[in-house]
Amino acid sequence: MDMLTNPTTLLKKSRLIVSINTDRCIGCGECVKACLTGALQIVNGKAKLIDESLCDGFGSCIAACPNNAIRLEEREAEDFDWSVLTRISFEDLLKKLRMTSSGSRPHSA
Repeated sequence: MDMLTNPTTLLKKSRLIVSINTDRCIGCGECVKACLTGALQIVNGKAKLIDESLCDGFGSCIAACPNNAIRLEEREAEDFDWSVLTRISFEDLLKKLRMTSSGSRPHSA
């Protein structure tokens, strides 16, 4: 499919976005709780990036993952939908940041 038959191709560019190692994911949902923008959900017992335009690429989910199943990678992806930030309250932002602060959870090797 080319850009003429698939208009979403025009919207993709190389950027940082999360990648989930499903072999390491234990489905605990900590990443979903930490994701400020709602880009992640648990699907069939594993974390899944459900909308790449919602992934801000900051990696709060990485800090929350107890099994090191999430990393950032640079790849072709939809642009981040900046309008999502207008739906996030300051209180929710602080709550999510506290979840990912140092020492807030045990971290396995």
